[in-house]
Amino acid sequence: MKRMLPALLVFLAAPLSVGGSAYGADGDDQVATETRYPTTVITDYVLGCMLSNGVSSETLQKCSCSFDFVAASIPYAEYERVQTLLSLQQMPGAGRAAVYKSSTWAKEAITHLREVQAESTLRCF
Repeated sequence: MKRMLPALLVFLAAPLSVGGSAYGADGDDQVATETRYPTTVITDYVLGCMLSNGVSSETLQKCSCSFDFVAASIPYAEYERVQTLLSLQQMPGAGRAAVYKSSTWAKEAITHLREVQAESTLRCF
């Protein structure tokens, strides 16, 4: 499998480099920055999905579909906040991260991401 990853990364990155500008023709850079997912986040999501579900071209299609659904449903800024919350929740102890472990708003944000991911699984797998 280790030999497949470099080829897989090239395969994943190629379509991303041909698309031209990531911003709309109207020059609204602020909106594009808030909604566009960075390539590293896309790659991390798809590779994580593939490692969990099997490395094949069929799984690549399904995981890409899953990511596309998540990206269409959740703006990047919100996705980034939830990923930060998930990281903070993994911190041991009851220090500063305690508010993120027990607050209603954090739980709702994480639940929303999980629901969108579940829906993407139903649609794509």
